[in-house]
Amino acid sequence: LSWPLSSILITSPYGPRWGRFHYGLDFRASVGTPVSAMAEGVVEGIGDTDIACKGASFGKWVFIKYKNGLSSTYAHLSAITATVGQSVKVGDVVGLSGNTGSSTAAHLHVVVHASTGVKVDTVPSKSCGGKVFTQPITALSAYLSPILYLPKTTANMYKK
Repeated sequence: LSWPLSSILITSPYGPRWGRFHYGLDFRASVGTPVSAMAEGVVEGIGDTDIACKGASFGKWVFIKYKNGLSSTYAHLSAITATVGQSVKVGDVVGLSGNTGSSTAAHLHVVVHASTGVKVDTVPSKSCGGKVFTQPITALSAYLSPILYLPKTTANMYKK
């Protein structure tokens, strides 16, 4: 995979965080920063969980299935520029970073999945009783650490 942003600063890694497990990688990105496809693939889903329950889950999101057996979800976007069924190549802009959904500040949240263990589905909201979300749903065994598939990092790419 390639980097989804032109400037990389990792603000929260994949792994334990705040007493829970963080299943993605967070990057510093001000609202409106272009977000690019990390490999060749097809946009399999887009959506906005804020429609059902403001401030919960991914907010505006884009889900891409790549030709290499991996998939990714980009979350908390301010805008979605991709469409479902669109073929993408490395570097194609699919959205703009933002602060939607369950987010404390503007950033890009990236989840990497084994494609066989993830699908876009509709599920009941845990935050808003009686509401439902449509978003990528991943088997626990299909979550992958994005850092294992991205280019090599250096110490100055991590927030201190």
